[in-house]
Amino acid sequence: MLSLQLKSGEYLTIGEEIAVQVFKQSGNSFRVAVKAPREMAILRGEVLERSDARPEGLHDKRPKSPSEKARDAQKLQRLREKQRRHEAERQRIADEQRAVTEELRSLLDQAGALQAAHGTIPPEAIARLRRRLDTLSPAPAGSAQEEQSGEQGL
Repeated sequence: MLSLQLKSGEYLTIGEEIAVQVFKQSGNSFRVAVKAPREMAILRGEVLERSDARPEGLHDKRPKSPSEKARDAQKLQRLREKQRRHEAERQRIADEQRAVTEELRSLLDQAGALQAAHGTIPPEAIARLRRRLDTLSPAPAGSAQEEQSGEQGL
């Protein structure tokens, strides 16, 4: 593959009937003028690649323009912000779950104390609730519940 570097206004010829001239515009963009016989199909690569594969021997796709890079950076920033919001929401939910779990454990401890003092709550009900709570959120090491379950196993 022949690779040329042309300045704005310069041109190249392909055979005797085809001429290609380039003109620099602003930034990374440029304009291409092609003089060729009418029966010769001239397609932009993007149009050709919609229905065909990229022709062999061509360099990788063009580098992104500054505006495309800026759009990609904005998309990335929006995506990161969305991820931060989701993580903050997950953290809030986890904190709330911990608080509710601690409150439930405290209530179960109080119910166990009432049951021991007055015998009004069936011990099986308290044990069943503790087991269900432990399946959702295991008791922290050294908690009052661990000590009670250790005593029950004796």
